[in-house]
Amino acid sequence: MEIEVTSEELTKIRKDKREIEARFRDLEGLERTLRILKLRFLIEQREKLEKRLVEMRTSYIELSEFEETAKRDKEFFMAFRKELSEENKRLRSELEATKK
Repeated sequence: MEIEVTSEELTKIRKDKREIEARFRDLEGLERTLRILKLRFLIEQREKLEKRLVEMRTSYIELSEFEETAKRDKEFFMAFRKELSEENKRLRSELEATKK
């Protein structure tokens, strides 16, 4: 397990070195320290998960918006294609009429 501490926390740890060493000699102090470390670890994990959840929500919203845009674009192009097809059909029939 890896523990990350800020420079302020490192300064405090160095300052309170004797107290920390006494805690490690004392079983109750050790258990207290382990609970604190576990709690800090869990808090960090929760913060990472919350950040990831925000990112996923943002990505989902962007994907949903993209999907809606794609649907509208498809409808537009299908209508445009239909118009072109009808115009092409009309022009062919006019061309056939002029050939006769």
